[in-house]
Amino acid sequence: MEDVSKPLNRKLRAPKQNLNKRSFLDGAIYLYQRGGSKKGKWAIRLKVPNVKGYIFHSSGTSDEHEAFGVAKNLYNDALVKSLSGVTLNGKRISLGLKSYIDQFDSPSAALSIRYKVQFARRLLPIFDGKYFDDLDTALISKMITELTKRSKKPTLSANTIKRNLNDFRHFLQWCLDNGYLTQIPRLPKVAGEQARRPHFTREEWKSITTHLGTYVQESPNSVKRDRRLLALYINIMRHTGIRVGEARELKWRDVRSVPSEDNPDTQNIVLSVKGKTGFRDVVCGTPKVIKYIDRILKYRQKDTTDPESDIYGQDSVPNNSFIFCNSKGRKIGSFKRSFNTLLRELNLVKDTHGRNRTIYSLRHTYATSRIEAGVDIYLLANNMGTSVAMIEKFYGHSTNVAMADELAKPQKTTVKNQANHIAQNDLSWITELSQKTGA
Repeated sequence: MEDVSKPLNRKLRAPKQNLNKRSFLDGAIYLYQRGGSKKGKWAIRLKVPNVKGYIFHSSGTSDEHEAFGVAKNLYNDALVKSLSGVTLNGKRISLGLKSYIDQFDSPSAALSIRYKVQFARRLLPIFDGKYFDDLDTALISKMITELTKRSKKPTLSANTIKRNLNDFRHFLQWCLDNGYLTQIPRLPKVAGEQARRPHFTREEWKSITTHLGTYVQESPNSVKRDRRLLALYINIMRHTGIRVGEARELKWRDVRSVPSEDNPDTQNIVLSVKGKTGFRDVVCGTPKVIKYIDRILKYRQKDTTDPESDIYGQDSVPNNSFIFCNSKGRKIGSFKRSFNTLLRELNLVKDTHGRNRTIYSLRHTYATSRIEAGVDIYLLANNMGTSVAMIEKFYGHSTNVAMADELAKPQKTTVKNQANHIAQNDLSWITELSQKTGA
């Protein structure tokens, strides 16, 4: 028998909130304000003929007359869709975005998927209170307008808008597969897409390399290390064509060499990177890259004698540490500011068409120079982690140059490389090969 003298361990229900409510059209349109709401915005509940359950919306206003106007327009629109045979599910777009993020958000995901997840997060406040029933070409256009307003720059380039729409199309396809949508709405067209990407001409690149020596030597001691690393970073990016994000994650274990098929006495330098299309091996465009990497290694080895360094007292540089890092081993997020400073000094901020150059212009310079050197477009696309169509679209102006030799590629059969060194966390092979390189 229950002892009623003792209090029961039961969770009390929260008291119901007082509602300020209005009903119209025999309950078809129902407006209500929750008592605990700070902003006092009216919420909308619709009961549409031939539609199962209710459709809920936010009016976005605390004014009753405005809220009724919003509700009436939503009701009429839903009624027309219902009578036209369109299925109304009343699901919030934000709910679909959160589920999409939960499914794809993973540190091990390909870079392209991580970008899509990041883009989905940016859409959450834009589609707050919106429903999949509202999703049409006009609303997607408003999405682009909002993205433009929220960006650092007052405008978005045609290429950026197209990339955003491609990411949004991936989300819409996922929604279709998971029952949030019955059909994908038409996406707005993008006009004015640039056909070329800003790069550096041979003369401009020569002026950069000539100036880099002075740029480093005349720098104060407080920034000399940073400028040395910047100079080597610029050269490596120019001769490999890897993306900024790929370089940021590059570690010493990701560098190796393989004998050339054409000349066994020559070693081709290969970087293993993780990019938008997953992992790939990048064959560097010149043997000089090993010299640039060796110089970074020598600067990093000095950190073993720095008490403030993360590798102080160690015998060597850890094989799993970042190549582009500060003295404490933290990877450098961006060289953007220092690179832009260098371009301003050389008056190379814009190309001859008035387009702003960025660090990605080094990647575009690599692509242009490889095409002009006669590298096969298919091999170049694989090496850069992109498609042949993209190469032809953005670098087609260089394809009229005679094309002959193929990219240097790793030996298909088993080759002698630095496996033993890697297993022993030994990076001495980099210096040895650098000394043998006559470049």
